[in-house]
Amino acid sequence: MVLPKLLLFTDVVAPRRHQRGLFATIARAFNDLEIEHAADVAVCVRMKQAAEVAVADACRVLQHILAPAHVSVFVHGHAALVGSLHLQGAHLSSSATADDLRHARLQMPPGSVLGLSAHPSADAAKCVRDDVDYCTWSPVFSPSSKGDARQPIGLHALRGHTTPVLALGGIDVDTAAACFENGAAGIAVIGAVLGAARPDLALQRLLAVCGIAHHRRRGFNSVDVSRGVRGARAA
Repeated sequence: MVLPKLLLFTDVVAPRRHQRGLFATIARAFNDLEIEHAADVAVCVRMKQAAEVAVADACRVLQHILAPAHVSVFVHGHAALVGSLHLQGAHLSSSATADDLRHARLQMPPGSVLGLSAHPSADAAKCVRDDVDYCTWSPVFSPSSKGDARQPIGLHALRGHTTPVLALGGIDVDTAAACFENGAAGIAVIGAVLGAARPDLALQRLLAVCGIAHHRRRGFNSVDVSRGVRGARAA
């Protein structure tokens, strides 16, 4: 099983900084890119208060937008959607119990990726779990996408884990390399891409720091994106 080196969580607030919607921002970020190894990059649909039908709708739209770029699509919670929509993985919140994780695993096809949020203290024990494939470890730094009352855990908290950890919280092109150098298996971001004035440039710089192989392809315009959104919603 290959874990993402770069995980992008969806968020509707960050794109508003530049008067853009979520789908338009993601389409712009991945517009002319093709990821050579699809598992290296994943976008996780996170809609915590939404009904499952709305989450499924958003997953279909993003699958359509991201298919040309060869990007994996995960879903936050709603593990049953992984099989029904042919997604690549699910991510559960830090409140998930061992029973929740077992149930999620049973709902997902073999080979699917299962992740878990973790918010440890700076001196927390190392991440040693056999019920998930990775944990996001946060906040490493103060997040740029939202306020967070938790104290940053710092780079040293990324070292020495048995279960792979993805660094989350304040990660951007200036801090990503240090996360890998300190033991992170990957990085997870929100505002670094969705809140950027040029999400395409921000994403390309992150891909370079993560060592993710990619190349440019012919882009698709806003008309193509809007048609894809309408088509996916009608499916």
